[in-house]
Amino acid sequence: MSEASGRSRWRGRVEATPERAFLHHGARRWTFAGFDAEVLALAAGLESLGVGRGDPVLVGMGNRPEALLAELAIAELGAIFVPLLPGLGFEELAFPVAHSEARLLLADPEAAGPLLARRAELPSLERIAVTADVEVPAGVGALSFEELAATPAAPPRTLPGYDEDSPAAILYTSGSTGRPKGVVLRAGCFASVGETFSARFGIGPDDVYLLPTSLAHAVGALTALSIAVRNGSSIDLVDRFSPARFWDDVAAHDATFSILFPAHLNLLLETAADAPQAGEHSLRLVITHAHNRRFAERFGVELATVWGMTETGAQCVGSEPGYDGGLGDNYVGTPMEGVEVAIFDDRMRALPAGETGEIALRHRHVMLGYSKDPDATAQTLVDGWVRSGDNGVLDDADRLFFVGRIKNVIKRSGENVSAEEVEEVLGALDAVAECTVFGVPDELRTEEVAAVVVPSGGATLDPADLRAACAERLARWKLPRYLLVRPEPLPRLPNGKLDRVRLRKAIDLEGAWDATAA
Repeated sequence: MSEASGRSRWRGRVEATPERAFLHHGARRWTFAGFDAEVLALAAGLESLGVGRGDPVLVGMGNRPEALLAELAIAELGAIFVPLLPGLGFEELAFPVAHSEARLLLADPEAAGPLLARRAELPSLERIAVTADVEVPAGVGALSFEELAATPAAPPRTLPGYDEDSPAAILYTSGSTGRPKGVVLRAGCFASVGETFSARFGIGPDDVYLLPTSLAHAVGALTALSIAVRNGSSIDLVDRFSPARFWDDVAAHDATFSILFPAHLNLLLETAADAPQAGEHSLRLVITHAHNRRFAERFGVELATVWGMTETGAQCVGSEPGYDGGLGDNYVGTPMEGVEVAIFDDRMRALPAGETGEIALRHRHVMLGYSKDPDATAQTLVDGWVRSGDNGVLDDADRLFFVGRIKNVIKRSGENVSAEEVEEVLGALDAVAECTVFGVPDELRTEEVAAVVVPSGGATLDPADLRAACAERLARWKLPRYLLVRPEPLPRLPNGKLDRVRLRKAIDLEGAWDATAA
């Protein structure tokens, strides 16, 4: 097996176009060669700490160049990149820290703050290297990220036996259970996704990718980097998505395309009064999950749709160039090059065109599995097919239409929220006898989190207090927007399971407490 991996493709790109622009972040700029010099220096620093092939390294950083620097340096050593989502509290961070068994964390203030404060509760974490803007509590030891990144660089090396099937990253993603799953990605997917996206959407060396989504997601950590390396194109990295600042970000570096979530498109339409007209900006393409004709027409951009998962290594189906939304809101596309898509019943029997079943995807760079979870891996990865937990339909032309989710996952502004995780936090409160959490449609966020709570022993429940209690253990995007306190027990089926269908029919959200209104 050849080393058709992200690290080998990066090395080839640096050698082929060393002086081409690679990364912009505010006023900071790097060419491919300039960034690679820093990559090799940080790789030497990590190696001096004992990091080597197959070792997991945690990266808790927001959208800053240091995060990409860390990702590429980790790949240079054949180690395993383990990003942490920004905005998480200690409990949410502690699970991937412990589960990955990583001995080293590279962190900026957002991740370092909660972890340094409770450093003693993380016995597997031997070292934390922090950026210069982190305030380290007295008596807590931490290394300097900048000093590590200033280590004298060693020349690039080959890694005998390292190939496209070697583990390169673990991305923790919320699923249908309370605990996140660690998706183990092959080194090859860091190369192949750039090939498929570029071929399908006509992305080339002169394109500039405006990247406002998290580098801890597959889109930022995998798709963005792979596209730039494949084409020699550049990335305009911004700290976060901001509807008020978006068009200024586009103009700053003449960005030509971006990958955004449907909620982002809605937010941009809401703030469109001060936005440029069609033809007055450089953006030509936005890739998203659902076609929004109003957005495409208002801003004069091509809108492309995709459907994929972290588990598929960001490989996916996508709409055809020039697609105008004529096949309806649920159409997501046809398989990209090298990708197979099928619809299965609950016994993994393939269904014919026109029948609804579970969407599954297969190609050579799907995940290796879930870290330390053979049961979940066996349920999801079957004969090379990744079972999605989503229902869909394929027509005679191999066009995929999304129908809905099978799993109890809430999709809020591009983030997967496990309903079970929120239920676990609510259910742990003394005043709560039982609860259920589910997603409700929302024009802006795609879905919002709603909860029905039954008090215990005649307790009085204040929805604002319940939400505040959840905020101590959950990131803000997981908090219920709607809370309905119900005096009667939740309805159940004869087998004792919650009767979700009857409950949903009986719920009137107009009478629920709404955090936004409050």
